[in-house]
Amino acid sequence: MTEHLEDLMVRAIAARDGDAPELEELARTAPESLAPHLPRLLAADVVYPAVLYCAADDETQRDLVAQADAGGKGALRLNHLLSALAQTRGPVAEEAFRRWRDQPPPGADKLFVTPAEYMPEGGWMLEGDRARELCGPVAHHLVAEESEEVEESRIPQERCQGCGAALWTALDLDTADARVAGALVHAGWSGRLRLVVCYGCAVDDADPVFIRVGPDGTSRLSDPPEPGTGLPAAGAPTVRMVPGHRSGPCPVDSAIGGRPVWIDDAEYPECPACGKLMAYIAQIDMQDIGHMAGYHTFFLDTGCGLAAMVSQSE
Repeated sequence: MTEHLEDLMVRAIAARDGDAPELEELARTAPESLAPHLPRLLAADVVYPAVLYCAADDETQRDLVAQADAGGKGALRLNHLLSALAQTRGPVAEEAFRRWRDQPPPGADKLFVTPAEYMPEGGWMLEGDRARELCGPVAHHLVAEESEEVEESRIPQERCQGCGAALWTALDLDTADARVAGALVHAGWSGRLRLVVCYGCAVDDADPVFIRVGPDGTSRLSDPPEPGTGLPAAGAPTVRMVPGHRSGPCPVDSAIGGRPVWIDDAEYPECPACGKLMAYIAQIDMQDIGHMAGYHTFFLDTGCGLAAMVSQSE
């Protein structure tokens, strides 16, 4: 262990849960480097933030399960254990979450959701007799094209029916790019994926904004506003986000693939056509395109041809 990592471990253990920002950053960018030291953190009762455990091996998963099954330390402790276990996405964790559907751990009745409902925080869920991945196996940074680098012909000319503003092409991706194909493999998408929204209307909408999409780049709002019903026209961002170099599995900046950042609770929208949770595909840090703080987070249901944007601001 490097001297720096040892120092981070000592400080995290001394502070206990909730004060390990540098370890959290390490878990998001290079989780495998932290994995051998997770038993030490668990022995010291450091189980928060949950992302620390995203690379936990089977033995550490068993220890998390054993502590949850033992109970006796209150609902908050159980909440942290289940959140940490959800981040591991391993077979031991999967078996435990299946068992807890019928035999919840002690204290689960004091939680706001069932144990299995913690799994989407880690990017997966139980669906029938299998575990379904909600997030991509790899992630790549999304970087902003400056306005002067965007060809005039590519600036969207469509306008919002509600407020009259020019529509914003939030994402324009194609699986012909290996980075895009790898990041979206869990969603089963093939072809061009173009997501166009009205920035002014969407950013003020607390509900998901749904977009009908096709592999030829087709993109239109699933439920467009009535003419004249929107806010005063707001200018669309002048930058376009494009794939860059590979990132860690839990990037905190704009990215395609990997796992999203949640400012509030994990909010995977339900597809309005089939009712299933939609797969996460990308996030845009609002500060990359404007002056707000938060994230625009994007989801996809390939089978139904629907995408969604959820906005969470700080």
